[in-house]
Amino acid sequence: MSNVQPARKRERAIDLFKGLLVLGMVYCHTLQFFSDQQIYPNGQRVIDVINLITFSGFVFSFGYVSQLAYYTKSFRQAAPRMLVAAVKTLGAFYVSGLAYRLFIDGKLLSWATVRPILLLQDMPGWSEFLWSFTYLMIAGLILFVPLKALAGRQWLGFAAAGLLLLTTWLPYGSIHAMKLGPLIGTRDFASFPVLQYFPYYLVGILFARYRISWDWRVLALAAALSGAFLWRLIAHDGALPERFPPSVWWIIGPALLLYGYFLLGKLMERYPAPFVVFETMGRNVLWYLVMSNVIIFALKGNQQGNVLVSAQSGFYLAAAVLGVVTFTIWIITKKSK
Repeated sequence: MSNVQPARKRERAIDLFKGLLVLGMVYCHTLQFFSDQQIYPNGQRVIDVINLITFSGFVFSFGYVSQLAYYTKSFRQAAPRMLVAAVKTLGAFYVSGLAYRLFIDGKLLSWATVRPILLLQDMPGWSEFLWSFTYLMIAGLILFVPLKALAGRQWLGFAAAGLLLLTTWLPYGSIHAMKLGPLIGTRDFASFPVLQYFPYYLVGILFARYRISWDWRVLALAAALSGAFLWRLIAHDGALPERFPPSVWWIIGPALLLYGYFLLGKLMERYPAPFVVFETMGRNVLWYLVMSNVIIFALKGNQQGNVLVSAQSGFYLAAAVLGVVTFTIWIITKKSK
């Protein structure tokens, strides 16, 4: 692994990496809402793979981008921007969560519907990850100084990421507070606990700080982790490990695929023209995640089960949703330079 080099302001490769994750997430949501896995079993396989890699991938990219945008600066310089990012993400949770309650659950637009979401007393479906992203940004801010110090010692940083895997053995069954679920995990509802996924944030910081790209040691480690996941999968006759809350197998499972995604982003960066849309998605992740959710929720509520797609046609529907969101970005008037 190479020596520390000055971080560049922005890297297109990580935007492309995030763009690939956005495509997968919207495709997954499309299949979950508009497909029937009893009729189209291939769709469930797609959903399982995307579920495995997506949140971990976004956490990794958040760590990577945070290193470039925040951890190369002083706390005083970085803190306001990190707080703004957290507020934006919380706002995204509010919008997505309210859309779910209105369009999917059919609730009335009333204070009784809005208030629990605003006060973080309600966890609407397919919006949980946005609450977790908010916690992630806050955790990155609170741990600003120790994270900078930890990242300054490369192998210590990787060792700390490994030790954090022990948090997957927390007594999840004893955690019942709504606001703690997205932070440390619970069995009461679906959530993406920041603590258990934090190894990917830390690894993302290290990748950005030490300019890690192709490295056979990283490949070997990622292959070993994903290999352990496959061994567990085979040993349990193809049954996936626990996701809500995550087991250690679920956390380590996507390592090899995500490293492949990361290297693919590096390759795509060399040929910018064909992948402009992916870069746009990666630069505007929050907008794509929120607006795609709103469109999918509204369409599902309007169609009432009248749309049924296969894995292939579901991809086309997801592409159409992403096309609409891309159009909304295109028509925005931008400030002249």
